[in-house]
Amino acid sequence: MVVTVAAERDLPAVERLYRAVIEEMHGAPHDVWWEFGVHPTREGLRASASRGELIVARDGAPATVGDGEVPPQEASLLGACVVDGAQDAGYRTAAWPLSVPDHEVAVLHLLAVAPEGRGRGVARRLVAAAARAARARGARVLRLDVFDNNAPAIALYRSCGFTDLGARAFAYDEGFTHGAHLMELDLGLPGALDRMETTR
Repeated sequence: MVVTVAAERDLPAVERLYRAVIEEMHGAPHDVWWEFGVHPTREGLRASASRGELIVARDGAPATVGDGEVPPQEASLLGACVVDGAQDAGYRTAAWPLSVPDHEVAVLHLLAVAPEGRGRGVARRLVAAAARAARARGARVLRLDVFDNNAPAIALYRSCGFTDLGARAFAYDEGFTHGAHLMELDLGLPGALDRMETTR
């Protein structure tokens, strides 16, 4: 498995991935109400990719080209996520364990794993990559929100070391309210990112 920042050429495959995940999730107990074209959008994913904020996981091993390694472009995408600094309004009123200025906050969005990629540690590798990318940009914390009905994701984030602020009614910028857990990872904890990739 190769986890890397997405390139523009990856966008059609990224769109197919999100569409497949949304279709599989629709009506399931863990449905998080995503609708392609509303959340996520093609334009939003393209903008995230252009800023280096879209991370993808591919099947297969890297192929060596010149002095570096690049993932084989024909390999199928197993998962994707976005890490940026965009906080919904509800983040600003939460009692976060760590008080840091906005420019030191990174936010994990849209983590999705293809149905055929489940059980292979894809989500954990994506979370670790997002945490490393956030820390490389100077963030001290990585935050996220997750619907309270998404038990698999809540368990994943807790096992990755995120502090769970508990469930609350959360008002999303898109104009609706849903029960959600707010979570925060201290990016300064020694060994936290290494343990994330090895702990099951």
